Amino acid sequence: MSYAIETDSLTKKFPAAKSYHDIILHPFRRKEITVLNNVNIQVKKGDVFGLLGPNGAGKTTLIKILCTLILPSSGKAFINGLEVAGNAKTTRKTIGYVVSDERSFYWRLTGIQNLKFFAKLNNIPDREAGKRIGRLLDFMDLTEDAGRPFKDYSSGMRQKLAIARGLLTDPEVIFMDEPTNRLDPVTSQNLKTIIKEKLAGDGKKTVVFATHILRDAEEICNGLAIIHKGEVKFAGALGDLKMDPDTCKTFIARLKRPEGNILQKIGLMPHVKKIKSVSNGTFSTVPQVDVEIAAHEGSVSGAIREIVNMGGELCSLHEKGAALEELFSRIVGAK
Repeated sequence: MSYAIETDSLTKKFPAAKSYHDIILHPFRRKEITVLNNVNIQVKKGDVFGLLGPNGAGKTTLIKILCTLILPSSGKAFINGLEVAGNAKTTRKTIGYVVSDERSFYWRLTGIQNLKFFAKLNNIPDREAGKRIGRLLDFMDLTEDAGRPFKDYSSGMRQKLAIARGLLTDPEVIFMDEPTNRLDPVTSQNLKTIIKEKLAGDGKKTVVFATHILRDAEEICNGLAIIHKGEVKFAGALGDLKMDPDTCKTFIARLKRPEGNILQKIGLMPHVKKIKSVSNGTFSTVPQVDVEIAAHEGSVSGAIREIVNMGGELCSLHEKGAALEELFSRIVGAK
């Protein structure tokens, strides 16, 4: 299969500051910090791929290597089959890089003036640049605000303009580094819709979306890589992660709300994780509760039997889908 992005044992080390003790005793010994260690990922064409990890995990360094901004210490990276390190000029014509750093824009220039300036830097002819900028402003719903100074833009508008700038060269692959950072919930949701429906959907573009916000990755990504301390702990489809046999499953037992002190006894059972009341809506007037039971060997059937023997009345039983937060914590916390 031909991948839009592929890495092979990609490693990046940076020089580390040496103490006076090391300088005196070992003046010629190199001291390095490993930021990426044998990273292997594969991204299908047209996917929204999440780079997920805490701050400092190595996500930005990986993106900068793929965008030809820094060289790897060892290993290889490929964009559309071309090795990045040996084909930097060709690679740059096929990629776009969206950063959330507002300082990279000229605040006194208008939105359209900023885009014209960056089009010049990308050697796009004036006539073609005008057409592309018009389409992008319309695409990002910025046409009415194109003549306003960048300093007067809201955070959401600035992020939209950053995406428009990243699309100036009509790239096949777009890299986005923390694009929803500092955005309010409504603007963040609108931006995710643009990424999923307009860029990947209508535009058929491959999007790499680096974030530490788990909900964002779960909402829009087809595949993801979880990076922790420079190492890939998981790479693949989100569905594969949730089907991991090592993941402890949880079942939800819905009960008619018991009377007396039965709920207190249920809460003390060893495999019961949580008890919460259920909002019945218009479908039932009978108070109900959900009991979360960790599915260790025999625990669910044993717990249900014990609850029924206590006098609990079971309404339903179903498996709870694993939340990405739980899976992420398990993977990152693993030694």
